[in-house]
This record gives sequence, C-alpha cells and structure tokens, in this order.
Amino acid sequence: MAIFLSAKRIERAIGQLGESRAKRTPLFDFMIVKRTMAIKGAASVAIAESAPAFIQALEEIGAAGLGRDDHYYFNPFALREADKTGYRPRRYRSNGTNSTISGTPWRDIIVLSSDSPRQASLASGYDTHLAALALTANKAKPLPNLTEAAVWYWRGQDLDSVLTGISDAAGRLERLTDEFVARIGFTAAEIAAVFDTSIDDGATDDGGPFVSSAPAPQDYLPVKSLPIGVTKAENPAEVSFALVTALAAKNFVILTGPSGTGKSRAALKLAEGLQRLHADEVQGSIFELVAVGPDWTSPKRLLGFRTPFGKERKLPDGTTTHESYEITDAIRLILRASHSDAADIPHFLIFDEMNLSHVERYFAPFLSLMEAATILDAESGLSLIGGDDLKLIAAVLEADSPGSREAEAATAMLNDGRDFILPPNLFFVGTVNVDETTYMFSPKVLDRAHVIELNAERPSAYLGAATRTEPGGIIAIAQADVALKRGIDARESQKYAVANPATILDSLADAGLTAPEIDTIRAAVVTALDGTYDLVSPVGFAFGYRIAKEAFIYVTEWMLSKHAAGADKAALLVTWHDALDYAMLQKVLPKIHGNRRALGDSLRALSAFYAGNDSGSTPSAGYTLGLGTKVEIPAARKLTLAEATAQLPQSRQKLDTMHDRLQATGYVSFVS
Repeated sequence: MAIFLSAKRIERAIGQLGESRAKRTPLFDFMIVKRTMAIKGAASVAIAESAPAFIQALEEIGAAGLGRDDHYYFNPFALREADKTGYRPRRYRSNGTNSTISGTPWRDIIVLSSDSPRQASLASGYDTHLAALALTANKAKPLPNLTEAAVWYWRGQDLDSVLTGISDAAGRLERLTDEFVARIGFTAAEIAAVFDTSIDDGATDDGGPFVSSAPAPQDYLPVKSLPIGVTKAENPAEVSFALVTALAAKNFVILTGPSGTGKSRAALKLAEGLQRLHADEVQGSIFELVAVGPDWTSPKRLLGFRTPFGKERKLPDGTTTHESYEITDAIRLILRASHSDAADIPHFLIFDEMNLSHVERYFAPFLSLMEAATILDAESGLSLIGGDDLKLIAAVLEADSPGSREAEAATAMLNDGRDFILPPNLFFVGTVNVDETTYMFSPKVLDRAHVIELNAERPSAYLGAATRTEPGGIIAIAQADVALKRGIDARESQKYAVANPATILDSLADAGLTAPEIDTIRAAVVTALDGTYDLVSPVGFAFGYRIAKEAFIYVTEWMLSKHAAGADKAALLVTWHDALDYAMLQKVLPKIHGNRRALGDSLRALSAFYAGNDSGSTPSAGYTLGLGTKVEIPAARKLTLAEATAQLPQSRQKLDTMHDRLQATGYVSFVS
C-alpha cells in the first residue's frame, strides 16, 4: 500500500525551515554537495551542470515539480526571501551551487581544485566552521529541524518500502530521518552544529502526517510573492529610484546639493512610506532624523554615555541606584532594528546637515562597523557598545519601558552572547550642504558611501509641474521595499563576499540574461573602471578593491530593481549602461578634488574617455602631466557601449562642470 507525506505535513516542514536560523542559501547548497558526494561515493566531486551526480542531488533536494522554468527548484530555507519566496529558476543548476561554494564564506568549508570542471572536497576541520556559514546570529529563532529537512527531502515519494513494518507516526518520522541522514551522508558533528533533532509527530488536518496518495506540489509549496515587485497591498506612494537603488547596493548614502533641493525630503519620504507599508508589523518608528550639531566632537551624541545622575532604579538585590545610561534616539532605533520581529524591515538613521561637524569625529565607530559587518557576525567581538554598557542599557530599558522592542532586543543580545553591531536592515542617509560653516568629507567616508547629487531646477520646472520629480526617477514604495530587502538579504548572507567582484554580475541570470550577455556587460564595466583608474591615478585619486566591487554591486542592483519594476530583458540590455553611468558618478567621481596645477586636464580627458574617445580623438582621452608625462587611453582600450546613443551622459556632464569650475576658480571638488 502506498504511503506519502501529506501536503499539510510538508507545508509545516517548509514553514519551520523557512522561519529557522538557517541562512537562505548555505545549508541548502551544503546538502546538495554532501548528497553529490554520497551518490558518487567519492570525497571529491564536480559541482557542475555536466555532472550527473550533482544534477541528481539537486533534483532530489530542490526540484519543485511545478513544470515551470522560473519556479524549477525550491529552497525551503529561503521561504522568507524577498521577491522569490524560495524559488530558483532552472538555470540554478549552472549558476547556483557551483557559484555559491566558490565565494569567500565557503573557504573554510570547501576546497576547489583547478580542474575543469572544478572538483569540490571538504576542507580540513570544516565542521567547526559550519555553524558560522549556515546559521544567522539571531538565537531568538529556532535551529532548522533535522526531521523537517527529511520531510522536505521525501516529498512526493512513495515511502512504503522505506517504512515497512512501522505503523506509528513517530516511528515513521524517525525512520525517514535516519534514512535521510544516511542518503545525505551527514555526520554526527554536522548535525550537532546546525540542526535541532526533536521530532514533531502531530497530526495535520488533511489526515496526515501520512496519506495514501501523493499530494500535488502546488498544495504544499507557497504561492510566489505577489506580482513582480510587490510585497503586499500596492501603495500609491512613489519615492526616489536613485536613492533606493543606491541603498540596496550600499547601506550608506550621502545626498548633496544646494539648500532647498529636497535632500531631506527624499530620505524622509522613503522612510515614511515604508513606515506606512509596515504599520501592522512594527512598534515605534522605523526611522530617526538626527540633526548634527557643529559641536559634535565625539560619538557620544549617537552612542550615549553612562551617568551617575539617572532616575532612581531598584536592583535585583533590593538596593537602589542612580547609575544610568543616557540612551540616545539612535541607539533606540538600532535596538528596534535588531529585534527578531523586525529583521526584514528596513530602518533608517537620517543625518541632517551631516557635515556641520567633522564626520570622522562622531561617526568613526559606525564607519568601522559598516565595513566589518560584511565579513563578521554578531559574535565576532567587535561591538558598537561594550558589554558592560549593554548590560546597563538593558537594565535601564527594562526599568523604564519593560516589554518594549528596545528592552527585548537589548536583553536578547545579552542572553545570546551577541555583540551590539549594526543590523543588516539598518540604512544610513546623510544630507550635506557646502558652505563656509561646513567641513569636507575625507576619502575614507566617501569610500563607504554612494554620493547622490540633487541639482537645483529652474523655478518654472516645478512651479508649473503637476507632480514633483524624484531623484533618478520614481519607484513604487512596495517595489522599494523589495529592493531594500534584497540588500538586507545580501548583507545578512554575505552574498557579495566574493574573491572576484566581477562575478557579482552573475546574479543577473535571475533577470533572464544569458552568460554571454552578462560577459559583455562585465567586460564593459571592467573597461570603464580600468580607463578611469588610468586617468585619475596619476593625479592622486587611485581607487582600490572596494570601489570596483561596489560598482559591480550597484550595476547588479540597478538592473534587478528595473527588472522587478517590470523591465524585460530587452529593455535591460538597452539601458544597463545607465547603471554604469550612475556607478561612476556616485562611487568614483566624488573622490576627485584639487587645484588646477594638480588636476590639469584630467577631468576633460576622463569625460572624453566616457564619451568613447581615445587619446587620438578630439577631444582627447589623454593629457600631459607635469613636465611632459603623457597619460593616455590607447584606441584598443577605449570604452565602446554599443547600445548607448550618448555614453555615460550624467558622469560626463558632471566632469565637464567640474572642469569649467576648475578653470574659473582654480579649485574644484565634487560637492563644491
């Protein structure tokens, strides 16, 4: 007699795995690698589309069974993934697991050979690093359950031969778990590192956990997220596409431009729109507007400080104390963002007039943690606030506002042994004016941000307009939510922690681009970066790995956001160079500043290079430095974007404006 797991029982398993501490991709891909090794009976295997054992493992662990190329595989650990709900396209077999395991986070887990196809084997001592790879630091969530993973594995299969002689639900689930462990090849150390081993043998309302007929996949798989780009009921509000895309690519954006051009308005409109969108899910505000003062000479205005003169508070031993902590609005927001119930909801710290004081003096701890957060977790030992201060903060919050999100988050950090770090769902936006009362940004600040310039408009442009424009165009607030959640996912999973940033563009396969099409874009971005480097490094503005990497991330996020907003593949291939234009404008050009003697004609040469010229063209993509040193772009290295009618117009316009100002005043900077 046939025996199958019921649809409701499989659905329950998907829910547990999707709500667990498992990161969205690593455990899924680790299971596929282990199953491939078990099928081959080898310690070193090819994880490639041409390897039958890998394809068999991927089908067993991931096949959705819906017969749709865009929903071909399903990853239950990624159930809460924005805009995908766990689904993977058929091409995941060529650009999924094999790309994932080559990333930096996997170096302690997988060793890859130089063969073709590459052979994957387990690194020495890998099991001691498995939890860090596969699990998030949020201990408020449960571990993924081994039996629930087994239930997912056995979905849709006749289990009669596996369950011979066992009639009770608990015994059957235990047998399925043991057989699953054997088939995957899990070791005791692997199981102990990442799984909960309890068994839920409760009945389901469809007669399960076991039934006599196979359930249809659509009866237990989730409905994919609402129409592309929508996460919930459509909100008519429209916000800045440029701001959203920059934040999705990097969680720190600086808005510059003349006073009154709408810098604060753009940031607040986005934050307020998302506050309305998530009104039923959050407690308190998801954003704080921080007015920076000229006397901010240390981080205490943001981080707070201990004080012996606080409100009287009773201690656990019955005594009283006035020792307290001045908890700032910024710290309260970070605590709300760190709460497990808000992990997928964007939160914003918006700094008004960010450069009224030296940014490095009050913002240095945030700059350090922003960068460290891409490679470290919440148990790394690097913390925004020390452990003793966190204990005091938790005690003060518990006394003043027991049960609040802030109090719960602080207590959870202490109980879980987590550091006070910047959560991946926290975004920073700073507005900047430039006059005699403000300070310039240092390269270390600009390196860590996207800089968006809002230009003033002629009065008739807005006085006679029916609607007001947004920087970089518009995006619906629900689509903005999806884009920002994609950025949160990338930071949480360290998706972009790759050795070669050019491979980041491989994610464009999710938008339907083929490998040759992606390679064409990749080559053009590399050419643009190389030419820019060659022209600006002689005048002192060489840029490093971070700038190149973030340019690739921006191009990727820009194209994925356009795709989510409805742009098809053909439109993306025609307009992708706009993303490159903004990447250069927002990541590279803000670093450039200096006097006429230092910069010479480098700005005009860079503008000519962006236009597609070489050093032999007019205007020339070359200049003479000092006493006769030639800095040139040869014809073989000029930038040619076949789809573009006018190459990189925004960057060229900015460079031409900067060159004119340099000639007129003798000095120029991006934000002057």
